[in-house]
Amino acid sequence: MSYLNRLIFLIPILIFVENQGHTEESPLTLDQKIGQLFIIPACQLRGEDHFEDLEKLIKGGKVGGILLKQGTVQGQKDLIDKLQKIAPLPLLCLQDGEWGLAMRLEGCVSFPRNLTLGAIQDTSLLYQLGSEIGRQCRVVGVHVNLAPVSDVNSNPLNPIIHMRSFGQNPQQVALAAKMVMLGMQSQGIYACAKHFPGHGDTSVDSHVDLPFVNHNRQELESIELFPFEQLIKSKVKMVMSAHLYVEALAEETLLPATFSKRIITDLLQNQMGFDGLITTDALNMKALAKSYSPGEIALRALTAGHDLLLYGDHIAPHIDQILRMDVPAAFDAIKEAVENKEISEAMIEKRVNKILKAKRELALFQEPQAVTNILEQINTPTAYALKKRLFEEAVTVVCNEGMLPLSEKNVALIQWGESPAFKAVLEGSVPMKTLSFNDPELTLKLQNYDLVILALSQLTTAPPQFGLGPNELEILRVLSSANIPVMAIIFGSPYSLARLPFFEGIIVAYENEVEAQEAAAEVVLGKLEPKGRLPIEPQGF
Repeated sequence: MSYLNRLIFLIPILIFVENQGHTEESPLTLDQKIGQLFIIPACQLRGEDHFEDLEKLIKGGKVGGILLKQGTVQGQKDLIDKLQKIAPLPLLCLQDGEWGLAMRLEGCVSFPRNLTLGAIQDTSLLYQLGSEIGRQCRVVGVHVNLAPVSDVNSNPLNPIIHMRSFGQNPQQVALAAKMVMLGMQSQGIYACAKHFPGHGDTSVDSHVDLPFVNHNRQELESIELFPFEQLIKSKVKMVMSAHLYVEALAEETLLPATFSKRIITDLLQNQMGFDGLITTDALNMKALAKSYSPGEIALRALTAGHDLLLYGDHIAPHIDQILRMDVPAAFDAIKEAVENKEISEAMIEKRVNKILKAKRELALFQEPQAVTNILEQINTPTAYALKKRLFEEAVTVVCNEGMLPLSEKNVALIQWGESPAFKAVLEGSVPMKTLSFNDPELTLKLQNYDLVILALSQLTTAPPQFGLGPNELEILRVLSSANIPVMAIIFGSPYSLARLPFFEGIIVAYENEVEAQEAAAEVVLGKLEPKGRLPIEPQGF
């Protein structure tokens, strides 16, 4: 169906959207209305059978949008064009781009993770980042970026939020998330604050099981809810809920927030005043799917107050399960509930009007502009210059006992992992010798040097170990107790500081990207002023 025919077909309902008091009946059938609620995964790397599954749902009007998964930028654009041509109504295209398109698409510039960004003091750079990510989203056909993560990572053992959070301080998280959000939305796309009412103080991954949040109401308001409140005041367009049990808010024991009318309708909409689109997190996640059927999940999420019912995965059998079984079962459950008068069709129509209003605001009923040389439009010199600047601004000197800038001539470099760009910059300015991290004679060899630079690039993001086993910790203790100053450079999570022994100098560069390595080396050499501040308070440090 052409865009012009779609628009003509929708004139009555669009008038209804524009004039909220108008009671003119929508031309959509009940099936089409219910279909607008569903967002399904669309995976360009899958075969023809996957496209047939998508075609069956989309052509039948049983889907309102797609969640775009892994692949290439051209592959994504081709898939979107193919699916839009068979859709009775324009599809809303969503994607996870928390650190840019590189989170899902190959060959794209990858921006710093949020915890790195949380160290940056010049928040105007975060607005620039949001704007650049928003621009890139438009280039590849994305209407909604499911970002920024607005959770306050108050639990150092959080297995799923961690580097995805801007930090531990609610005010700083709120400001950083707001600046990124405003930048994104300046480019004509929707940002999405997630995961409401706050996934930061959890020790369970909701992909695996139902996490608990045990804060009282006062703590929730001052920590978890604060960033969402600020983003709502700043007109964020979408909020994603979380599959959490929040004891202080839920109306029933062990009731996930996804099913809680008290949380989604009463708190988010009525008390906090959010009138934009509300989407679920993926309804096939184990936090829900372990205990509820697909039909019950969709129906309870809808009646709690959500507008969009989202499903997502990247594993082939799971995607097949979603498209062939979960979504059809959920669709049938909602339709049966309407026909049995368990829920009203007016309630469905209210959600649909919000969705269609958003689609019109995002210009989905207009002919899309042709895009050529997509990858070149994404990987621009401006984008890479911004990435470099962000890593430079994030570098944080945690302690420095007269070691910066580097002046010693007899320097030993010890690397745990590989940080070649860091090494190359240093070697260009300072004569030094590289020693093996696992050398059994390391202590003896250190006696020939005035200073050790310890580059730690194998600190994985998983707490609480961060990849540091007994052997690695013993070597670090030996270095710490040796009669020679050590400057440790952390190319990883700042939470790993709690696992490290004392060193005379510590610099956190947050990630092992080339730009982070180069920035850390420039700080060591005194060529770059370190401006970053730790966005967290590592326990025991």
